[in-house]
Amino acid sequence: MGLLWYHHLAHTNTNVTLLASNQEQLSASELKSAKYQFTPYQQLHAEIHPLTYSQSADINAADIIILCLKSFHIADAIQQMAQDINPHCLVILAHNGMGPFAEVVNLLPSQQVILTMLTTHGCLRNMPLAITHTGLGQSDIGLLAGELSSNQQTQLTNQLNNALAQVNFHQDIVKKQWLKLAINCVINPITAINNIDNGEINNQKFTRQINLILTEITAVSHTEGIELAFTDLQKMVAKVAQATARNCSSMRSDVLGGRATEIDFINGYIHRIGKKNNVATPENTRLWQQVLDLKPVH
Repeated sequence: MGLLWYHHLAHTNTNVTLLASNQEQLSASELKSAKYQFTPYQQLHAEIHPLTYSQSADINAADIIILCLKSFHIADAIQQMAQDINPHCLVILAHNGMGPFAEVVNLLPSQQVILTMLTTHGCLRNMPLAITHTGLGQSDIGLLAGELSSNQQTQLTNQLNNALAQVNFHQDIVKKQWLKLAINCVINPITAINNIDNGEINNQKFTRQINLILTEITAVSHTEGIELAFTDLQKMVAKVAQATARNCSSMRSDVLGGRATEIDFINGYIHRIGKKNNVATPENTRLWQQVLDLKPVH
């Protein structure tokens, strides 16, 4: 997803660089001659474009930093670059699940503006530095810490919209996070455990399990001051499963690829918040443990 945003921002004449986890292993010539492949939505042929990697000076000069990472990498990434982030930079966290913000907020100055971005764009990583835009969606952003004036909110939204529409700014982004979390708590573990496409979630055999998951999430969210309606969540899960019926969920992809999943920040997050607030979450806890125990399917 990071490369998707890099591509679209670069094509709006924005001064943008990409910070990659492996770039320290690259030689000076490799850094200078780097390229990436991008296949636009519903196109067959890949485009090749030059890639500019981030250096410390780029981070220090950045007005906006977008972290498109797995949930469990967010805090480490912030810790590594914290000394280079200027206090006026807008830090945008883009990840699945919930939880990293609690760590991030303690790693940055108290006045640092921290936002979150939730996106429904589809993006497939074919190989390193080669992606396909597989689905058009939208992005929701909102403030988690710090202060932004109305003009700054509008300016940020317009800049991101000009790159990759549709982007909307929300005053109550935390409720949006919970809504997305509820969907992920259903679709991700069930598709990963059963090795099925998203659409199969709507099979009647999963109805009881889905209802248990959502009942627990509704109860836990209420203890955090977030009012979620059970029937609304049911409809949202069914709608997303239908809209992405042939898609392979990110968690299922991780399991199939032998990679770590974000389950600790999805159903695991519900378990932890439930435990903190004395709300039982047996189904979410069971799914959390079940995914942790999964072995790659060959």
